[in-house]
Amino acid sequence: MKRILMAILAALGICTSCSASDVNELSPQQFNDAVNTDSMAVVIDVRKPSEYAEGHLKNAQLLDFLDEPAFDEGIKKLDKTKHYYIYCRSGRRSHNAAEKMQKLGLTVYDMRGGILSWNRQGLPVTTE
Repeated sequence: MKRILMAILAALGICTSCSASDVNELSPQQFNDAVNTDSMAVVIDVRKPSEYAEGHLKNAQLLDFLDEPAFDEGIKKLDKTKHYYIYCRSGRRSHNAAEKMQKLGLTVYDMRGGILSWNRQGLPVTTE
């Protein structure tokens, strides 16, 4: 409850020392550019398998955030030397996933606005 209140106060500009989150967020174009230039990049889609099947980023690995036991087990196996670029549908799940991953010491970048924003910008997806 305290965290929610701090986030609201920070959003309203009432509390300058409050921080809702320290997740690294990138716009879809920044995300795309970073993935294409970062030799340590691993792209992770945290949506449900049915959403992934409808279209995902090239080479994205599926790790369903809503399947909590599988997600938690999956992130424990990730290589801490890699950089993880994650996304979901609108940005909510991936933001929560990023926070969880960062607590394990992983370097994580979250796509702001998710694949909805990615699609609005006309960036490519695949179903393969």
